[in-house]
Amino acid sequence: MKKILFMLTIYFSLSTSLKAAENVDLCKDVKVEPEIKFSTSYGRLSYDYKKNTRRISQIAARIGSKEHGAFATGLATVSVENEYVLGTRAFRVSKGKGYCVIPEVIQVYVGFSRPVIYISNELPKNSCQYNLVVLHEKTHQRINKAALDYFIPYFQLAAAKIGYDLKPIYISKLSEIDRATDEVTQEFTVRFDKVLAVFKKELTVEQGKLDNQMNYSIEDDICKKFNATHPRR
Repeated sequence: MKKILFMLTIYFSLSTSLKAAENVDLCKDVKVEPEIKFSTSYGRLSYDYKKNTRRISQIAARIGSKEHGAFATGLATVSVENEYVLGTRAFRVSKGKGYCVIPEVIQVYVGFSRPVIYISNELPKNSCQYNLVVLHEKTHQRINKAALDYFIPYFQLAAAKIGYDLKPIYISKLSEIDRATDEVTQEFTVRFDKVLAVFKKELTVEQGKLDNQMNYSIEDDICKKFNATHPRR
């Protein structure tokens, strides 16, 4: 008798598991094309003229900036911000019980915040070096903007591709929709963060084209030649 009860327990457990798997399979092949809403911002650029060269160098060291020599008297900083919000909906499966949860709208934000240009208060205003450092740091911020503009179409394409590839999630009852939404959001986040990592890497590469010894020497020579022909009184 115990053996029969044991076998019946296994049978009903297997039946339940197979039924659940069957219901999940009903969602497996559902293809969705969520609406992508992309937004961005360059941030509002501000200038800081209050810090000395030592303090600016400390900030540069903290963020891993490569400014050297005369150009340690200036610094351009910016923060890359991102946010993903997925809206989902659930529809009842065609057979059996339960629902398929699909992403309906994906809101993606990638942009900049707190762009700042620091100029040392030790630089004489309107001197050649002062003007050159200001121009140098402005160029860094222009590179940030140009890189973001360049990547925006790729962000949009990547979001659409990832969104299309997201698998619908089976839930047995509507009270589980929040859990399913968190799950699909996490999957999107993991995949899109890899795209964002490429952007950050390329941004560093582009900034490095300005911050190198050859360019420093060229810019430094500008002021040497200017000061030689325009001696300060």
